[in-house]
Amino acid sequence: MLNTISLKNLALSSLTVALFAASQGAFAHTRLEIPTVPEGTTVGHAQSGKVFNYVVIGHGCPPTATRQPTFGTTVVFPNAVSYTPVIGVNSKNTGATAGLAGAVYTTNPASGYYSPLAGIGQIIRTGGPWDYNNNKADALGNVDGFWAGGKSYDQTISTPVNIPFYTHAMTIKPQSCARSVTFELAIADFCNDVSTPSTAATDEQVLYWSPIPNFSGVPGAPFGTPVGDSTRKIPVGPKYSNYDGYQDAAHTFPGDGWGSPATLTVTRNTTANPLPAGCTGNDGKGDDIFVFPSAQQINAELPVWSNANQTGTPYWQ
Repeated sequence: MLNTISLKNLALSSLTVALFAASQGAFAHTRLEIPTVPEGTTVGHAQSGKVFNYVVIGHGCPPTATRQPTFGTTVVFPNAVSYTPVIGVNSKNTGATAGLAGAVYTTNPASGYYSPLAGIGQIIRTGGPWDYNNNKADALGNVDGFWAGGKSYDQTISTPVNIPFYTHAMTIKPQSCARSVTFELAIADFCNDVSTPSTAATDEQVLYWSPIPNFSGVPGAPFGTPVGDSTRKIPVGPKYSNYDGYQDAAHTFPGDGWGSPATLTVTRNTTANPLPAGCTGNDGKGDDIFVFPSAQQINAELPVWSNANQTGTPYWQ
C-alpha cells in the first residue's frame, strides 16, 4: 500500500518562501530557463564546473480557466550509467524532418556522444522557492534530478515558480559526429497537498511533462492511448512509462503534458572541438542527438521519497 503522507506536513508555516521571477517572462509550460547551452559552458552563474539554471513552472494544473496552485515538483534527467536511455539521431534536419521529427533510433551507446553519462542535474538547496527538497540518486550515487515542495503557490496572481539547480558542464565526444545533444527531462508538477498515487491521479492533481520516444525505429513505439488523439496527433499504442501524461485514473485520455517534456540542449563548440573528417550528417554540419530517460528510470526515479536513493518514506508514487 502506498504511503499517503502529505508533502504539506513537511512545511513549516512560520517560514517565508520567496519566489524568483523568470528572466524570460511567463512560460506556457514547465521548461528550463536556459534550454540551450554550449558544451563546457559557464553561462550564467557557475561553480566548480556546474551551470546555474532554473526549472520554470509556468502554470498550475487544469482546468485552464481556474488553474490549481502548484505545490511541488519532481524532476529526472537521463542516466546512461545505471539505465539504458533511448537515443535518436537526426542527420537530415530539414523541413518536415527537423529536430526530433526526423530522428532515427540507434543502439549506439550514450558514451559515444557525450559525458558525463549521469549526474547531469542537481538541486540548489538554498534560496527556495520550497524549503523542503532533496536530490534523486541511482544506486551508485549519481544524482539524476530532484524534488521540491511543501507550499502552494497560486500562479494566477503571481509569476512562474522557479526552482534553482545546477547542471554539469557537459562535453560532446570529439570522436562523434554530434553537433548537438538534447536531453529530454521527465517532470511531474503537483497541484495539491494530497499524495494521490499516480494510478489514481487526475490532471487537476498532477501534471506530467512526459518524455515519450515516438520517433522512428524505437522498439515498442508508437506509444499512445487506447483511443488515440487525432487533434494532437497522439497515436494508439501502449504506454511508455507509468507517467505518460494521462488525465484520468483509467489512463485513457491524454493530459496537458503529453509528449511535451522540458529539454536541455548542449551544442558543440566546433572551434575547440571540431567535427571529425567524414561526418556527413546535415550536409557535413553534424548530427543532432536526442536522449530520453528509459521507462525503467522514469518509473524508479520520478516518485518522491524522503531519501535521495529512493528509500525511506514515500511521499508520492
